[in-house]
Amino acid sequence: MTDILMRPFVALQVAVHELRQREDGQTTTEYAILLGFLAIAIIIALYFLRGVLRELFSEAASSVSNAPN
Repeated sequence: MTDILMRPFVALQVAVHELRQREDGQTTTEYAILLGFLAIAIIIALYFLRGVLRELFSEAASSVSNAPN
């Protein structure tokens, strides 16, 4: 079980190490900035859509709880 949990963590460590060893640091920085902007955009979208998402999940939960046995 711990092997399944450790594989993604080790893969992430390897990826970060490979990024640090790359010569093209400018491109890596640009991707990091782009990723930061993308994360901010997703957070803002979720903030404005929170009511719609809450209603959607509530409807899904009520349909599951009202499902016939």
